[in-house]
Amino acid sequence: MLSSRASSSVSTKLPTRRAAGIRSISRLVQRTANNAGSKRRSPAAAVATRDDAIARNRIPIQSASTTLQQVRTQYSSLIDPGSASKGGGIAGSRAPWQAEENIDIQKVTQTAIIHELTQQQTRTIEQVVPWFLNTMPPAYFRQVPESFRLDHIKAVSAIRDANMDLYLNLQSHLPDGRLVLTFIRPGTQPGLLLQMVKDLPWNHFQGGDEYLPLSRVQVFSALDESMSLNMFVYGDEQAEPFDVTVAGARILEYADEVLESDVPDEIPSELFEREGLIDYMKKCSENYITRSDPRRFMQQRMIFERVSGTEGTAVHVEPSQVDDVTDHYWVDVAIANSLPQVALEHTSRLLFLHNFDVFRSHLDVVSDGENGNVTLLRMLVAPVDPSAVDDASIELLKRELKRAKWLDPQTMDLIFDKYPWLGVKRGEIITAFCSLLHPVMAKENALAYSKANIFDTVTNERYIAYASAIADLFLNRFYPKGPMSDDELEEQSEQLRHAIDSDIEDTVASELLLKMIDIVKYTYRTNIYMNDRYSLGLRLDPRIMTVEGEDKELPYGIVFAHGRRFNAYHVRFRDISRGGMRLVTPPNAEQFALESAHQYDECYGLAFAQQLKNKDIPEGGSKAVNLINVNDLSPAGKNFVMRKSVKAFTDTILDLVVDTEETKQRRIDYLGKKEMLYLGPDEQVIPEDI
Repeated sequence: MLSSRASSSVSTKLPTRRAAGIRSISRLVQRTANNAGSKRRSPAAAVATRDDAIARNRIPIQSASTTLQQVRTQYSSLIDPGSASKGGGIAGSRAPWQAEENIDIQKVTQTAIIHELTQQQTRTIEQVVPWFLNTMPPAYFRQVPESFRLDHIKAVSAIRDANMDLYLNLQSHLPDGRLVLTFIRPGTQPGLLLQMVKDLPWNHFQGGDEYLPLSRVQVFSALDESMSLNMFVYGDEQAEPFDVTVAGARILEYADEVLESDVPDEIPSELFEREGLIDYMKKCSENYITRSDPRRFMQQRMIFERVSGTEGTAVHVEPSQVDDVTDHYWVDVAIANSLPQVALEHTSRLLFLHNFDVFRSHLDVVSDGENGNVTLLRMLVAPVDPSAVDDASIELLKRELKRAKWLDPQTMDLIFDKYPWLGVKRGEIITAFCSLLHPVMAKENALAYSKANIFDTVTNERYIAYASAIADLFLNRFYPKGPMSDDELEEQSEQLRHAIDSDIEDTVASELLLKMIDIVKYTYRTNIYMNDRYSLGLRLDPRIMTVEGEDKELPYGIVFAHGRRFNAYHVRFRDISRGGMRLVTPPNAEQFALESAHQYDECYGLAFAQQLKNKDIPEGGSKAVNLINVNDLSPAGKNFVMRKSVKAFTDTILDLVVDTEETKQRRIDYLGKKEMLYLGPDEQVIPEDI
C-alpha cells in the first residue's frame, strides 16, 4: 500500500493533473478497502455476492489484500518509472476501455488463459498428427475405425501437451455395445504385451451376471518404437445376417487363384474349395472376415481344422518380412475351448520366455459348433537375439505353446517368473512330484509337510538344483530314443542321494528330495513325451504311497495325473475293476490344502469299499477322485474348469493304457503288460462329461 507520506511528497512535485490522478487512485483504493471491510461486516451480503458470481460462471471476489494488489497491477502503467524505483510516482491515466470491476478483470484473465491453452494444444496437435500418421503401421489404419483413431490422437496429444510419458488407458464402446479397452504404453520393449495382458480386468459384466469374454485383440507398435498401442475388445459380436460371399470376396478370389495355380502350397488344396470355404466363413464374424488378409485367413483355417472337434492346440510358425525388416516370424496358434484372455496370457508369457518380442498381434474367436469355439491368435514376433534362433528352438517353442493351455498356474509361475531356465518339462515334473508327495508326507508331520511348505522347500533357491536334477533323472529314465536302464537308474539315484545327504542339513528338505527320487524309481509309465497330452500322468507302483508302520492291503495299481488346477488319483484292487469318478471342489484355498492331504486316502477307502462290494463277482473295486482348485472362480468359471479337468484326466488315463502308434514311439513301459480301466459317473460328474 502507498504510504500517506509518499503520497504527499509526490503530490507537491507533480503537475496538477498527475496529482489529481493520484488522488483518484487513493480514493479508489480506499473505497475498495471500505467495500471489502463492509463485506466482512456483512457475511450475508458476501455470500450473496459470491453465489451470484458463481452462478455467472465467474470466480468470486477474493480478500481485500488480494483486491488491492489487483488494483495496483491494473494501474501499474500509471506509475512513473523513475519514481516507482523510489517507491511511488504515477504517470498518465487509466485507459477508457480497461475493466473497472474486479470480477470483470478475472473474466478477462480466464479468457486469456483459455486462449493461451487452446493455442498451445493446437500447436501440439499440429505436431502429433503428422508424427502419428507416419509412425503407426499400415495395418493400424486398415483395421481400426476412424472414430477410434481420432480418440487415440486426442489422447496422445493431451499426454504430449502435458509433457508426460505415453502411459494411459482408454475405455470406449463399439456401436453394438461391446467394450473396448485401449492401452497405450511408451516403447516396444520385450514383455510389454504380457504386462498389459496381466493388467486386464476379469470382472467385466453386462446387465448383471453376464460375463463379457475377451473376443478380439489388436496389438500395434509404432514404427519408431516410441510407443505400443493395444486394443482389447470384450463381448461377443452381434450375429447379424450378412452375405459371406460379399464380405469374403477377396478371400474367395484368392482361393480360386491358388486352385488354378500350379505352385504348390503348404495349405491343403481341399481347404481352398469354394463350398467348404463358404461353410467355414459362416462360422466367422463379419469383422474377422473383412479385416483379414486372405493368406492369413487360410493359414488360420488350416490350424483351425487341426483342432476342430478336440480340446487340442495347433501351432504354425513361418518367417515373415515386414517393411524390408528381416528376422521376423508369424506365429499362429489355434486353441480349442480356452478362455481367450488365458490363451493370450499363456502365449505372451511363452514368447517372452523364449526371448521373442511381439510387434503385432490379433485375436479372434471362431465357432466350432457343438464342440464350443476356437481361439485364433496371430502374432508378428522378432527374436531379441536373431543368432539364437534355429530349427530346434522353433520346434521347442511350438511344443511348449501346445502345452501352455494345460499347465497349472503354479507351474507357470515357477518356470516363467522364478526359474525360466528350468523349462516346461522340468517345471511340470517338479510341481507334479510336490503334489504327489503331500498326501504321503503329511501322514508323518502335517505341519512340516503342508502343501505350501512342500512346494516352497523343494523350489527354494538353495534346493532347486537338486529338484532339477531329479526331474532330469525322470526324463532320462523315460526318454523314448534311449531310456535309462535299471542299473543306470540305481547308480545315478545313489549319486544324488549321497550329494543330498552330504550337502543338505535341513531334514525336511532332504526327506522331500529323497522321496522324489523314489517316485522316479516307482513309476512304470508316463506320458511326459507325448506331444498332445492334456496333463502329466504316472502309472505308479502302489508301494510309493505307503508309509512306515502302515498295515494296509496294497492296491493292484495307481494312476496319478497332475494338470491345470487339478490332481487326480485312480486306485484299483484288481486288474479288471469297476468304479466311478467323483469331483471334489473345495470352496477356498485352506480347504483345498486339507483335502489334498487326505485325497489319496479317500480314493483308497472308496476303492476298497467297492472291492468289498464286488467280492462275489469277477470285477474288483476301483475309484477315481479328482481334486479341483476352483478358488476365486465365478460359477461359470468353476463349471468350465471342472469340465476341462474331467477331460484332461480321462485323456491322460488313455495315454497310459491304450496302445497307439504314438504311444509305441513315445511311451516307455516298465510294467510289461496291457491294462484296462473302467470309469463310471459319481459326484458332480454330468452327462456332458460322459
